[in-house]
Amino acid sequence: MSYYKSMKMKTEKLEEMNGEFIFTYLSYIMKKEMYFDVYEVENVGFSKMIIKNKEFTRLTLVITLENNDMIRIFNKRNAIIFFKSCKENSPGLYEDIFARSDIFGGMPGFFGLSSLRDIVENEIKRLEEEER
Repeated sequence: MSYYKSMKMKTEKLEEMNGEFIFTYLSYIMKKEMYFDVYEVENVGFSKMIIKNKEFTRLTLVITLENNDMIRIFNKRNAIIFFKSCKENSPGLYEDIFARSDIFGGMPGFFGLSSLRDIVENEIKRLEEEER
């Protein structure tokens, strides 16, 4: 892993309020911010995903916006915050994400869960418990 990529993973931050996001990250030496709304999201893809003991050890998302901007979220916590906001503010998008990207196909017994959605649901519950 390059030095820049490891530094970028440590310096990204996703803030959410009622479906609106501020994504702050370090681009080379300069700090950059992107503002977007959950309704501007066109596509969400899983770029890197490692599952161990029914939870993500690594999760990277690629979010495509309507204006063709792409956002890469390397931090697992930020990705779970994004999913939580989609679930609360845009259930249609939340359902669409898993309809297109459920790699397990809902096979019962795989990882002891029925689908990728169940793993994300468990991660959202863990995040809510941490925030309390």
